[in-house]
Parts: sequence; structure tokens; C-alpha cells
Amino acid sequence: MSPIALPTLPTPPLSPPSFTSKVTGSALLHHATPQPVATSASSLTFTLQDGTEIIDGVGGAAVACLGAGNTEIVQAMTEQATKLSYCYHQLMGNEPSEQLGKFLCDRSQGAFVSAAFLNSGSEAIEAAIKLCRQYWVEKGQPQRKYIIARFPSYHGNTLGALAVGNIPARRDMYTPLLSTTAFHHVPSPTYLRSHLPDESETSYSARLASELDAKIRELGPENIMAFFAEPVVGAALGVMPPPSGYFPAISKVVRGHDILLVMDEVMSGMGRCGSLFAHQAVAEGIKPDICAIAKGLGAGYVTISGILVGDKVQRVVKQAGQWKSSHTYQNHPINCAVALKVCQIVERDQLLQNVRQRGDQMRAELRDGLKGVQRVFDIRGKGLFTGIELDAPSSLSPRFAARVKEKCFQNGLLILGLSGTIDGKEGEALVIAPAYIISAEQVSQMVSVLVKSIKASVSELEA
Repeated sequence: MSPIALPTLPTPPLSPPSFTSKVTGSALLHHATPQPVATSASSLTFTLQDGTEIIDGVGGAAVACLGAGNTEIVQAMTEQATKLSYCYHQLMGNEPSEQLGKFLCDRSQGAFVSAAFLNSGSEAIEAAIKLCRQYWVEKGQPQRKYIIARFPSYHGNTLGALAVGNIPARRDMYTPLLSTTAFHHVPSPTYLRSHLPDESETSYSARLASELDAKIRELGPENIMAFFAEPVVGAALGVMPPPSGYFPAISKVVRGHDILLVMDEVMSGMGRCGSLFAHQAVAEGIKPDICAIAKGLGAGYVTISGILVGDKVQRVVKQAGQWKSSHTYQNHPINCAVALKVCQIVERDQLLQNVRQRGDQMRAELRDGLKGVQRVFDIRGKGLFTGIELDAPSSLSPRFAARVKEKCFQNGLLILGLSGTIDGKEGEALVIAPAYIISAEQVSQMVSVLVKSIKASVSELEA
């Protein structure tokens, strides 16, 4: 597939949304400040109301993995809508959901044997929580009621998902509505900031595994359902791959106590890290019992997520009669047909190879362009999932990541800017996650904008 050339960067710069102005005339609730309004999109480019074109460097939030306007996907959507637009999964099955489930399980290297398809990443995490509970109840161990996850972590925006995750800015308002006993947390792996002097990555990983073991023993392993983790941490830490030996060490503890291992690949999975499943890229052979997927699964063309389960979990649930979770749009035929076409295109066009190559290129060029720049603490990632960690005080208003994000927008590039990525309060990070179809030239253009914007923001801060 020939990449479509990115537009020439706008000159003069775009006028970004003001941090203080109020929305007038909008019928939408979400934003309190004006948002740029997109009217169309093609490949990696959005066109705004005033005709300005802006490059999509983050795919929304690591979603639009094939860019916009893919005619094959639109055709698959149209054909399925014409053939069978909807059927309720409790009454009938449908071919696209069966085909999508088989496609994913067949490529899981034996990890998964069945799937269910839902509507959002948060919904997939909720489904995983409920599935863990049902598994242990059906096994005659209803006293298992605890889940251990990590801090900082983000697993979604519904109440159960917020309880598993732990980003204070997203979670604290709802604390009175969250269980104070069911969800517990151990530290997320942040080797570069948290390792002891002369402590190797494998030794650091072993230390974190020991801390997990201590938490399990504190709660009683007979009371714990599962351990939840992202293979590559996305929004909570600003793209953080695990240190060497992390998942083997964690798995040894979890398996030793007969606890389920759940991996949240909502953001990092479906090719984003250079393999179909994120754990295949970073977990050193460790496979989860349950896996949540979303975002790149539908490439932004439909709202779809899923959970995949291994044989151990499937056997218990099916022997009990059925999975006791159901949603109106579960296994939706149009959504599944589109997701299957997305997966087929990624495989047919060998885009995972491009993800790996262009991701390595992006980080190498960023490291070269930002060498010696104050405030740049780390450049990291896997595949086309890259994080830039920045040092700046949390007392800044607006925060530093928001300033760089705004500067990128002025220069014609969309990225994510995140704050609180060290401990929920301190820490600034940028996330870049472009479409898998990106070319080498387009990577270099994005890097040029990022370097220019970061340097300008640092200079303004130091002035």
C-alpha cells in the first residue's frame, strides 16, 4: 500500500484553543473549552472547519491504526449492514463474530480458545472482572473477591475499571462509589526512576515480584481472584514497556498462588507494539488467562472491544452452562465484520513489520533530535507506541505536557499530552501512536514537528 503524503505544515501556525475561554453555542457536554472541529479526514490527515489540515500523530488515542478513509473497510461495513445488520447474541449467533474470534485465537500462539466482543475498552475490563469472579464461584471458591492491579495504572472509565486502575485525577471524584476492599495495588514498573543503585532490570523485576508476593500473602492467596496488568503501560505512565524479566517473575508468583493473570491490551494490543498481541512483543513468552482488547481492533471505524480467554477459564465457564454477562450489542455483526477486515488488512499488507521498523526509526530520530535538550528525561516505547517523558514541576499552569501538546497543534500535529505520569501528580509525558501505514518520510516529518515543539516549549519555560 503506497502511503499518502502528509500535508505541508500550516504557516502561519494554527490558533490553538484557549485555556481560559468558554464554549459558546456547542450542543455537546464534554468540553469546557473550544475544540477544533474536524469536517473530514483522509489517511493521516484531518481537515478542520476552516480548511486547515493537521497531521494525526496519535490516532485519536492509539485507535486509528489504518488511518481514515480506507475504502475496503467502508465496503465491508456496507456489505455487512446490507446482509445482516444486527442480531441479539442470546438468541442467534452470526458469522462475522465467529470468524473474528477464530482469527484472533488462531494467532494467539495457543493462549486463547474463545472470545466475546463488546463495545469499548472499559466494557471489556468490566467483562474481565466479572469473568474472574464467575470462574472462582463456579470452581467452588466464592470467597475469592480481591483483585490486585498496579499504581499508577489506567484500565478504563467505568466504575469497575476505575477501581482496578489508579490515576487519581481520573478516579478520586468517584472514590465514594468504588469498592474500598475488593481492589488493591502494587507499584507499576518504572525502572529508570525507581531502581536501586547498581540494580539490573532483572533484579528490579524480581523485587517487584516479591512485593506482589507480599501483597498476596497479606490478603491471603485463597481470597484473590486475579492480577491485572498492561503489557505496555499507556496513559498512566506515558508508554512504559516492562523491564527485562518482569512478566516471567510476576507470572511465577501469580501461578504459584493459583491466581488468574489478566492482561489489559486495550491500548497496546492489536498490532500497536509490533505483534498482534502486545504480550507477544514484551512478556517474554508469558501468556495471560484473560486478555482485554479494543482501540486498534476496529481502527476507529466501529466501536468494538473484546475479551479472549484461555482453555482453563473457558472450560469452567462452559461447564457451568454459560458466561453470566450479556450486553445488547455483544458480538455485533457489523462491528465484527469491520474488525475482521481490519485484522486481515494488517496481516495481508505486512503492516506489523512496518510498525516495528517505523517505531524504531521514530525513537532513534527523536533521541538524535532531542539529545542534550533540558527537560527530556526518557524516550521509550515499542512498535508505533512511543512515549517522551519530560521533567517539569506540577505547579505549572497549564502543565508542561499540555504546553507541548498545544505547541505541536500550532505546528500542525496532534499528539497526547499527559500529566501525573510518575505518581499520579508529578510527571509529564507525550504519547505518539500514528497509523500503521505511516511511511519513513512521514515519521521524519512528525519527529521534526515534535523536536521543534519541545525545544520551543523548553525555551519558553527557561526564559
